[in-house]
Amino acid sequence: MKTVFLKKRAYAYNLLMLITVTSFIATSCSKDGGNEPIANDDPVLKPTITAIAPTSGVVGTEVTITGTNFNGTNNQNEVTFNGTAANVTSATTTQLVVEVPENATSGTVSVGVNGETAVGPSFTVITANAILCEQNVIEADTTWEDLVPGDEIDYVIQCEVSVKGNALLTIAPGVVIAFEGENSGIFTSEGGGLKAIGTSTDAIRFLGTSDNKGVWKGVYFGSTHPENRLENVIVMNAGRTASGQSGEKGAVQLSRNEDSSAAIVNCTITNNDGYGLFISDESDLEEFSGNILSDNEEAPVALFFNQIGALDPLSDYLGNAKNYIEVRENEIENDIVNMPLSNVPYRFVESKKYNIKNALNITAGNTLEFTNGAGFRLGEQSSDCADTSGSLNATGTLDSPITFKGVTPGKGTWLGIGFNSSSPNNKLIYCIVSGGGSDEIYNASDFAANVTLQCDSRATIQNSTITDSGGFGIYMLDDDAELEDFEENKIVDNELAPLWMHLPQVDQLDGATSYAEGNGRPYIQVEGNAVTEADLNIKKLEVPYRIETEESGRETYVEKAITIEAGAILEFETGAGLVLGSPGVDCIPTTGSLNAQGTTEEPIVFRGAVEGQGTWLGIGINSSTSTNLFTHCEISGGGSKQMYNAGGQGNLVIHCSGNLTIENSTIKDSGGWGIDFVQGGNSLSESGNTFSNNASGNIAPN
Repeated sequence: MKTVFLKKRAYAYNLLMLITVTSFIATSCSKDGGNEPIANDDPVLKPTITAIAPTSGVVGTEVTITGTNFNGTNNQNEVTFNGTAANVTSATTTQLVVEVPENATSGTVSVGVNGETAVGPSFTVITANAILCEQNVIEADTTWEDLVPGDEIDYVIQCEVSVKGNALLTIAPGVVIAFEGENSGIFTSEGGGLKAIGTSTDAIRFLGTSDNKGVWKGVYFGSTHPENRLENVIVMNAGRTASGQSGEKGAVQLSRNEDSSAAIVNCTITNNDGYGLFISDESDLEEFSGNILSDNEEAPVALFFNQIGALDPLSDYLGNAKNYIEVRENEIENDIVNMPLSNVPYRFVESKKYNIKNALNITAGNTLEFTNGAGFRLGEQSSDCADTSGSLNATGTLDSPITFKGVTPGKGTWLGIGFNSSSPNNKLIYCIVSGGGSDEIYNASDFAANVTLQCDSRATIQNSTITDSGGFGIYMLDDDAELEDFEENKIVDNELAPLWMHLPQVDQLDGATSYAEGNGRPYIQVEGNAVTEADLNIKKLEVPYRIETEESGRETYVEKAITIEAGAILEFETGAGLVLGSPGVDCIPTTGSLNAQGTTEEPIVFRGAVEGQGTWLGIGINSSTSTNLFTHCEISGGGSKQMYNAGGQGNLVIHCSGNLTIENSTIKDSGGWGIDFVQGGNSLSESGNTFSNNASGNIAPN
C-alpha cells in the first residue's frame, strides 16, 4: 500500500509540473510572439425540466415536457420514463412532446442532451383492466369489483359505456376508474341504471387519466331506474365535451329529453370543466345531501326553478369559477318548493319572469341574484285579476336576512317581485330587496318597482329594506291590494318615491318605517281615489303624502270618516283636493267627515305641491257631522278654481248644510277666500285662527 501511494504522489507531481510548464510556455508565446489565444468550443448547456403534463396516463399517452436547453431535433433528445426510452414526436429548445413507451413503469422522467441529463417530476403509468369499446353496451346486470387494493386504478375506460335495457351496472366500494377521451364516460338510458355506492373510508373514484379538467365526458343519467345513485363517489377531471342532450358540459348530469332521476349523496365533484352538476328541466334529483362541489369551471350546480328544493343546506358549493347556483326559468306549479340555505347565491340567469303558481318558501340567510330582465311573479296571467294560489314566503331574521338583488349593482338592474295572490303566506320579513324596477312586471302596470302588488293581492312586509329601485320602492297597482302588518321597514334610495299607492291604502303604512333617505321623490305618491269603502286613518310619517287627482282627473270624494294624526303633511297636486260628500250638484246629506287635530308642536299641514296662491283645489265640507274638526292646522295654497257647480273657491269651502269647527289654525295663500260658503244652511265655528294672503279675503259672507 505504501509503494502505491508513493507512485501516485510522483505521478501527481509530474503532472503538476507539466501543467505549470505548459502554462508558462503559452503565456510566453502570447507575450513574445503576439499570438492571440485559441478560442474553445461553447460549453454544453445542461437541460432543465420545469414541468410535465399530464403527470399520469396509460401507455401511448402524449406527454409534454417543458424546460430549457433541449435540442430542436427530435432524435437528439434522449427521453426516458423511469429508465425506459420514449419516442420524441416534436422538439423545440423549450418543449418536447413524447409518448409513454411500452413497458414503461411509474417513476421520474429524464431528458438527455449532448451527454448532459436533467431529471424531472415523476410520471404515473396507469395499468388496469381496460373496458374494451367493442363491449361498451351493458344490457344485463353487471358488477365491477375492486380489482386492485388501495388507490391503484382498477379500470381504464376509453369509450362511452352505455347502460340500457333495464340493466343495472353496480360499482363496488373502492373501485377506481380512469377515463380517457372526449366521449369516455358512463351513460344510462332506456331504463338502464347505475349504482355506485362507496363508503366513507372506501370511496369510489371516477378520474381522468391525467389530473386536468376535461379529460373525459362525465356521468350522465338518462333514465328513471330506481337504483340510480352516486354515494361516497369522487368525480374529477370530467367535462371534456358537451352533452348531446343538454348541450352543456358537466361532470354529472341528469339529462334532458328523457325523464331521468338519481340520488347524489356524500359525493365530491371537483376539478371539472363545465358544471359540477347539471339537471335538466324534466329530471328529478331524488336525494341530494352532504356533497362537495368545488373547482369546477362553471357553476357548482345548474338546475331549473322548480328543482331548487332538491338541494340541501349541508352541501358545500364554494370555490368554483362561478360561485353561485345557476337557476334557469320554468314555473313552480305542482309542488311546494322550499329553497334551502346555500353558502353561495342562487342566480336567476334568464331574462324572464319566474312564475310562482304554488308556494315558494325561502330559508333565512339566502341571497338571490337576478340578471337583467328577470324577476319573481306570482300568478300566471298579468293582464287580469283571476284568482291565483301562488305564495312567496321570505322570512329571514335580524342576523340572517334574505337578500334579493341584481347581478349588476345599481338601480333598476332587474324586474323586481310581483305579488298577484291573496295568500296569507306572502311575506317579506327581514329581507333586503335592492336594484329592482328595471321595467313593469305586470302588463297592467304603469310603473316599475322593487315590489308590486296587483289586484287583491296581500303581502306582509316587516323589518325589510326596499332600496335602489329603478322606479318606486313599492307600487300598489290596484286599490284592492293590501300591505298587511307593514312595520319598521326602510324604503330608501329609490329612483322615484318610496311608495305609490291609492288614498284608501295609506292607513296601511306605519310611522316607524323610514321613507325619507335618498329617494328621488321625497314623499308618498298617492292617487286620490274616493274614500267610499272604509274609514281612513292617515298617520304622521317623516315625509309628506303627495295626493294627485283620481285617475279620471277629478278631486277626491270622501264618504267615510278620515282621521289625520298630528304632524301629518298632505300635499296636493294641481287640480287635486278633498271633498266631503258624493259627486253631484245637490245638497243631499252625506256621512263623510274629516277630523284633523294637530298640536302646537306638531300641526297638521295641508298645502300645495307647488308653493303660491291657488295651486290646488282646497277642501270641501258637505256633511253636517260634528266630527268635522280642524285644530292646530296649516292650510295654504288652495282655491285654484271653483269647487262646486254652484260656486265656492277657497282653502275651505262649506257647502249646503256642511258643518265645520276650526280652531288655532293658519289659513293662507288661497286663490279665493280663506273660507267660502255655497248655497246657505251651512255652519262654521272658528276661533283663534290666523288668516293671511288670501286673494278674495279671509271669510266670505254667509
